[in-house]
Amino acid sequence: MKYITRQNKLLFVIAVSIIFAILTIVWARQDSPIFRPLVQDMRLVDAVLISDVLDQERIAYYADVKSQMLYVDQAKTEHARVSLAKVGIVIDYPKITKYSDLDEAYHAFLEQNSREQVKAELWEQPWFFRVVRLAAGALIILVLILNVVRPALRAIILEQDK
Repeated sequence: MKYITRQNKLLFVIAVSIIFAILTIVWARQDSPIFRPLVQDMRLVDAVLISDVLDQERIAYYADVKSQMLYVDQAKTEHARVSLAKVGIVIDYPKITKYSDLDEAYHAFLEQNSREQVKAELWEQPWFFRVVRLAAGALIILVLILNVVRPALRAIILEQDK
């Protein structure tokens, strides 16, 4: 019982607070991929060509065999669409157009992309939730420092002064 002093309790609180802060930082910076559909019906396209392009560009994807859909990482959807447009496949979900002329395919993709950017809301932007997550993590750490760590350190310092 002599080891459970006030100073040891406060040091324990500070250690737990630091661990909690580290876990909050890890949570805020973690990028777990959110998948969204890219191809609605894999039977209508050259699935091997699409998967080869996605593999070459290192874009995370998975195919749902039951529904015949191809899903890609939401953060890299635009990159996937650009890469597919370079090989002549333009995806305007759920419609897919195969072009024989690559310049025509790329121009169709750019036109479609400019239309989408005009009508997208702020919270629909791909970076929005990442910023919200980082801000929430920063707020949690700030509250932790001001309400737990600071009073604990003050108590330790004032006790040592006596």
